[in-house]
Amino acid sequence: MLNGAILSSLHCFECAARHLSFTKAAEELYLTQSAVSHRIKKLEEQLGFKLFLRFNRRLQLTDQGAGLLAELDQSLGSLEIAIRDLKQQDFSSTLSIAVPHSFARCWLAERLGDLHSKFPRLTLQVRAQSRATDFQHESVDLAVYYSDHLTSGLYGTDLMEESLVPVCSREYADVNELWDSPERLAQCLLLHDETAWQSSGFYTEWQYWARLAEIEGLSVDRGFVFNRADLAYRAAMSGQGVAMGRWSMVAPQVEAGNLVVPIESFVPAGQRYYLVCHPDRKDTPAVKAMFDWLQEQAAQGISLGEASMAKYSDQASQRAF
Repeated sequence: MLNGAILSSLHCFECAARHLSFTKAAEELYLTQSAVSHRIKKLEEQLGFKLFLRFNRRLQLTDQGAGLLAELDQSLGSLEIAIRDLKQQDFSSTLSIAVPHSFARCWLAERLGDLHSKFPRLTLQVRAQSRATDFQHESVDLAVYYSDHLTSGLYGTDLMEESLVPVCSREYADVNELWDSPERLAQCLLLHDETAWQSSGFYTEWQYWARLAEIEGLSVDRGFVFNRADLAYRAAMSGQGVAMGRWSMVAPQVEAGNLVVPIESFVPAGQRYYLVCHPDRKDTPAVKAMFDWLQEQAAQGISLGEASMAKYSDQASQRAF
């Protein structure tokens, strides 16, 4: 009958059989060569047959030893699969994530195919909302916040920074002669997101950009106001006006030619994206995997966004000459 001592000796045997060396097995197991030899001898006594033929400078498996090694390999392989499946159990259930509306529409939705390819058994529920998540009373596993600080009481990590820059359609920029002419914004229809971040006002995002970009005399408390940034971006794409673009959200549309950056004044946003969850959920396999995947996607997006930003800055420099 198998017991703890035999199972420990079987591990020792598997290591020695794999190396065909007590010395190398001892190094791997952090034991002495004599301790390995003793365990193998004890195992042979318990099993009632020889496992190795011992020669001066080498070992050779007996037929019984080779048979036992084959059974161990098969059993360990099955055990590894079972452990992996146990770890992946949460991936076959439903995971819920709460994210800002524009983040869901302009960033997350475009990346979900990659998530499915990595975790095909995972069912993801995406909740688009601008308010903070009540993890105590809502069935939400993790959330993305766009904020200037990490919320206390939650487990969280920095996801990515954000930059602001005005965007519009190419036709709108041409008609209004906006290229490298921030003073021309005074005659343009400004498109606002009233919920740029929690407690922000209707015109806060434009005001913040104008101050940091040192655009003087621009009255931003006018124009059309939306309760979601992606609606402002959609209006800008159709040539209705100029929206304040968050670069992570609008860069794909700029790359596709649906939006342009007529005024090369990128400023760092006062907010950034944070990934948060309830502290009790942070070690759940599915939540940890989602954290890792989102951070991987953010890193890739940052690299692409920085490359695009550099390209448009170079184009602006060329226009200046």
